[in-house]
Amino acid sequence: MSAKCKDLLRHGLRFLESAQISQQHDIDMQTASTHLDELEWEQWPPEQRAARGLAQWKELLGSASGCQNDLTVGVVRLQQGESLEPHRHAQPETYFTLSGRGTVTIEGVVHEVTPGRLLFIPGNATHQINNVEAEDLTILYVFAVRDFSSITYHF
Repeated sequence: MSAKCKDLLRHGLRFLESAQISQQHDIDMQTASTHLDELEWEQWPPEQRAARGLAQWKELLGSASGCQNDLTVGVVRLQQGESLEPHRHAQPETYFTLSGRGTVTIEGVVHEVTPGRLLFIPGNATHQINNVEAEDLTILYVFAVRDFSSITYHF
């Protein structure tokens, strides 16, 4: 196994450990089923968009979905020329590109993203998403937290 694969595996295991997945938590968890098309796109308030970007998102699982488990899962969408500006938060995050092409910059390192690309973002790492293509860029995001509102974004 390559060093890169071992590093990804190590980070992935840390991510799962931070979710505190155990049989006891399974008792408290609920079954969830949500379709992306059933939800409305959300975005930052107009007065925050210049600093935060024009990203839109839908929370599929977490506090806003009404089904709280040990994960928050959603989809972020960026249209042509849009970005989610550089930010950080204490919680690690995982991105999985669903459609489109763009870049995700993590601590100054630019990663090209296309469908099927997974990126693990360590907690407190500064990161940004950019879409310069004509097609919408959509990325699935996952946090190992029960409540999205517990995540404090620093722009």
